[in-house]
Amino acid sequence: MSATSEGTASNGDVELPWMHNPAAAGTEQPEPLLLVNGLGSPRVSYEDGFVAELNARGFDVVRYDNRDAGRGTSTEGGYLLADMANDAIAVLDAVGWDTAHVFGMSMGGMIVQQLGIDHADRLRSIVSLMSTTGNPEYGTSSKEARTALMEPAPTDRDGWLEHRVRTEQVWASPAEWTEEKSRAKGELMYDYGVQPKGVVNQYTAIMKSPPREDALRNVTVRTLVMHGTEDTLLHPSGGERTAEVMPNAEYHPLVGMGHDLPAAYWGPISDRVSQHVASLS
Repeated sequence: MSATSEGTASNGDVELPWMHNPAAAGTEQPEPLLLVNGLGSPRVSYEDGFVAELNARGFDVVRYDNRDAGRGTSTEGGYLLADMANDAIAVLDAVGWDTAHVFGMSMGGMIVQQLGIDHADRLRSIVSLMSTTGNPEYGTSSKEARTALMEPAPTDRDGWLEHRVRTEQVWASPAEWTEEKSRAKGELMYDYGVQPKGVVNQYTAIMKSPPREDALRNVTVRTLVMHGTEDTLLHPSGGERTAEVMPNAEYHPLVGMGHDLPAAYWGPISDRVSQHVASLS
């Protein structure tokens, strides 16, 4: 692929719209990178500016909508993170990638960990950002963050945006968050497409999936684990524990970052991912 393209992958009855942004012109050997979203987030949650940073560092980037998010298929629930990992494989197949680096944040981190467990042969490396192993002793939420997370979001635009701005502030990067930036990203997400009711299905998939800790001890795929030091939704111990149990993982704290992906961190995170991939050769 040499130009931006879009398509739809299928896993049974589940359809997963994807977008491909190629590496910067002149890149001799682009590295394929699949971005996997967090709870309730459409593919545009990985903003164009972040993707451009990755493109500039030689990555071919694919973003897609999870089931029950964005423009992905709305379901009746009843699935697990392993099923969402199979969705990611369906996207790789649709794009035409035999193998790829996989990058997931929050629930997306759980999904890429599951990919390591179930589909290691399709992975070049794993990047797990602000996530956990499923062990409830690590990565716990503050009381305020958990209360905000469990509050149902309205479905109308104004109500959804107000809810997003108010709840995101609870766990966002303290020095970077502003109401203006939160609302602007919220407008981008809502106008692309969100599924407030689908969040319940995704959250249920997280809670009903077995802890990954024991299985992750056998995942030998090279892994980069990152976590914001100011994350109140998933305490940094979740990332630290992930790196501790995975045999070929390294841990990198993101100082000052909360449970969001503000522009100030796009460059540093992209640099760290680039260094991680360069170390594989």
